[in-house]
Amino acid sequence: MRKVHVITQKEAVAEEKLTACTAIVIDVFLATSTIAFLLENNFEPIYAVKNSEYAIELSKSQSESHILLGEKKGESLPGFGYPDPGLIRQSDEKQGAIICSTNGTIAIEKASKAKTLFISSLVNGHLIAEQIHLQQDNSSIVLICSGNDDRFSMEDFIGAGQIVEHLMSKGDYDLSDSSKLAREAYKHAEKRSFVDLYECETAHLLKKFNFPDAVEFVLRHHEQVDVVPIFIEGKIINDYQVTVTKKM
Repeated sequence: MRKVHVITQKEAVAEEKLTACTAIVIDVFLATSTIAFLLENNFEPIYAVKNSEYAIELSKSQSESHILLGEKKGESLPGFGYPDPGLIRQSDEKQGAIICSTNGTIAIEKASKAKTLFISSLVNGHLIAEQIHLQQDNSSIVLICSGNDDRFSMEDFIGAGQIVEHLMSKGDYDLSDSSKLAREAYKHAEKRSFVDLYECETAHLLKKFNFPDAVEFVLRHHEQVDVVPIFIEGKIINDYQVTVTKKM
């Protein structure tokens, strides 16, 4: 039986312990939701880097068309678009994206040595769970909450619980204590239409920096975005078509 564990913030990740695991990074109200919407809107591949310096350096080396998105501690960065998922618009032609953030992209980098790495949010967590359940291996499943700049994040913990709930609806899994609590948190939040998330720390931060609609936008798209972001060879691509093929 596969084990499922939730790490409540990126700072607690032991990178060397992920090499044989399936990892999932969650940053509900910014990076991972933005990545999901980027893929849905014809931006691929996506490069997630830890800060603006790395983003600019990578941008200079790219010959293909791409956009730059980023923030630092919630503040906009000069020359970067803000990584608010509600600001993403459909690209007429496929182009890449480079994104940096205070929490989510750092968590992705810390999890990059995992055997398999998925990117999840409340908008697509149901499909991530489906893909994990279809895996043909017995690797442990590690759900990584990005957290809020060295602090616990309510929305990421609930996002982890979403995946646990969907996994348990499909089969038997060995849940850690943190996974059990995350699952109950998700079930409680869903029953209440996620009302508590409108008052979470990140929601107030986004309002402070003039992005008051970001939380509403993500919650309105709960399980509505048909992408399965997967990290392969340093970049994030959409694995959803592979999922559909396996289901047929």
